[in-house]
Amino acid sequence: MIASTGDQVLSSVSNAVILLAMAAASSAEAFGAAVLVMSIIIAALSCVRGFLGSPLLLMSGRPREEIAEESDYALWMALLIGLVVGAVAFVISWILAEPLVGLAYAFAVPMLLTQDILRFTAIADGRPEEAFVSDLIWAVASLGVYGAVIINRNLLTIPDMVGIWGVAAGVALLYLVVRLRARIRVRGMLDWVRATLSHRIRYGIEHGFDQVGAIAVVTVATAFIGTVAAAALRGAGVLLGPLAVVITALPLVFIPEARRAGHDERQMWSSLRYAAWISSCLAITVGFLGPLLPEQIGRLLLGESWQHAIVVLPMLGVEYAAICWLAAALNFYLARNDSVTLLRLRVSQTALVIIGCTAAAALTHSVIAVAFGLAGSSALVALVACWMVERQLRIARRGGDAEPVISEEQLAAAATEHAVPPVGSAPELAGQAR
Repeated sequence: MIASTGDQVLSSVSNAVILLAMAAASSAEAFGAAVLVMSIIIAALSCVRGFLGSPLLLMSGRPREEIAEESDYALWMALLIGLVVGAVAFVISWILAEPLVGLAYAFAVPMLLTQDILRFTAIADGRPEEAFVSDLIWAVASLGVYGAVIINRNLLTIPDMVGIWGVAAGVALLYLVVRLRARIRVRGMLDWVRATLSHRIRYGIEHGFDQVGAIAVVTVATAFIGTVAAAALRGAGVLLGPLAVVITALPLVFIPEARRAGHDERQMWSSLRYAAWISSCLAITVGFLGPLLPEQIGRLLLGESWQHAIVVLPMLGVEYAAICWLAAALNFYLARNDSVTLLRLRVSQTALVIIGCTAAAALTHSVIAVAFGLAGSSALVALVACWMVERQLRIARRGGDAEPVISEEQLAAAATEHAVPPVGSAPELAGQAR
């Protein structure tokens, strides 16, 4: 459990630190172009995790040969997607007059996506320490880039940083390839994809909606209120960032452990509620006590954005608390392989957040109103989602007919056909890179 959580922390650190390094050593225009392309890459990574990486989590507890076979197919698909996304990153960078940045991204993206797939493989195989070591290699290299920039701002250009970041991802990938004895499998791939294509598409979309909502809220707030709104929302998100990492790590820890232990639905929901109580209380605490920090510490953390962030931090603390409970419900449906319900909840949350925040920004031109919109929308969906889970469990206790999901026998048959229905991940908020 510790290794799985630490692995997710390191994975987030690698992506976040490279952005900090870019910001510290480049002009606003160059950084803006690099961040735009990085946002596209992070969105692609999120979708690939839903489409390819998460199915491996549901194979936890199965024979190593079955996990390896699933991983081999996913590795080849991730490589293909990485090449396509890398090409798109190059074209966009070229249009933005940053071709060298595009070349560096085109090199790095396939490494990023394939390494991420093998992280899930290691966790599903009961070896999260291998994923931890791999991401540690990558995180150390990213921190080294940031340290070099702090020492000498002119030492590295953005293409240099992205290139080093990509090489580090390659080394981290090579470590996992050797330790897991991974290889690419092509024969039978179309049958493998078709076996659970509808589930894969729904979970990929669910992951993508997570990023769409985050980007849309900041864009709307900026359009109606100004860049101060973006600074406030992103700044508050940074302060609550560690909780986002914990929420994101939940399926990586919970799904494999629950499947290996053979927990029933009531036991799974009990564990998820326990995690939700702890994390939501932490979110409320940070949200309401954060503004009480001395201004010197706040400015050290966020610079000039501190004075804007503390205005919305309490309401974003409420939002994060709601998302902790929503994440618990989402992971319950993930474990049941109920992709339809999961996607409905995600689409509902994203739609309510965008509509609520757009209305608040347009009518009031206040970032505080936008923060209320975020908190209210997320709380409403979380309340409905938890009620749905409780209702599902009551139906099961009465022996009624619950909504059909894939059984253990069907999962075993699917694994035999080289495909296992996937699961997704918990949400992240505006500006939180994975």
